[in-house]
Amino acid sequence: MAKKTPLLKVDGIHKRYGDRVALAGVSLTVAPGETVAVMGPSGCGKSTLLRCIVRLTDWDKGEIYFDGRPVGPMDHGAIRALRRQIGFVFQHFQLIERLSVLDNVLLGLVLGGMDRRAAEKRALAALRRVRLEHEHSLRPAELSGGQRQRVAIARALAMEPRLMLWDEPTAALDPVLVGEVLDIMEELANDRKTGMLVVTHEVRFARHAADRVIILDRGRVLEEGPPEQVFGNPRSYVGRQYRRLLVG
Repeated sequence: MAKKTPLLKVDGIHKRYGDRVALAGVSLTVAPGETVAVMGPSGCGKSTLLRCIVRLTDWDKGEIYFDGRPVGPMDHGAIRALRRQIGFVFQHFQLIERLSVLDNVLLGLVLGGMDRRAAEKRALAALRRVRLEHEHSLRPAELSGGQRQRVAIARALAMEPRLMLWDEPTAALDPVLVGEVLDIMEELANDRKTGMLVVTHEVRFARHAADRVIILDRGRVLEEGPPEQVFGNPRSYVGRQYRRLLVG
């Protein structure tokens, strides 16, 4: 049987900022419906990798493919179309404070040309998925940090993306609020409706929800494999540090 084309393929990506190497030949794939966790110390290139995938940052060498199509040569129109297929959840919520929860979620749909009534219907469905449909009329300032991040997740889900990118989505949250966001992320991973590339330090989420774990350090892939392999028998120092978090 022919091997299926991955939804996302990162092929030997290099990125340098002056003298600092951010990515040094990173390669990975994400299949449709697959959840891949990317882990590693701060400054190892994880966020740069996500920004390259959606062309928020250009790279120096290598190529990125989405659904078999190279991302590097895309013009502005193609990049906009690409971003409509890829949801991005940032560390910080990036909500518009003067808008209601519902309007924050549906704004991208309306700007993309969707009728407002249809956009509201889809936005409310996305808010139900993150259990915030009853807060749709509130402003972001009236929500907890965990709720704000769930609104940001709903905003990405409302676009019905084929791929979700997560850039340490719990990093800005108080520890007591982390669980509610991780629960939503795990539910989405279990749905397998959307491919997910998750940059995270949450080892337990990676162990329970990810199909594969990739460990980066200094812009290079140190380890890659199923969670039980990477955490059960780590080959690298960084991998062993993560394993200590599980057994500690």
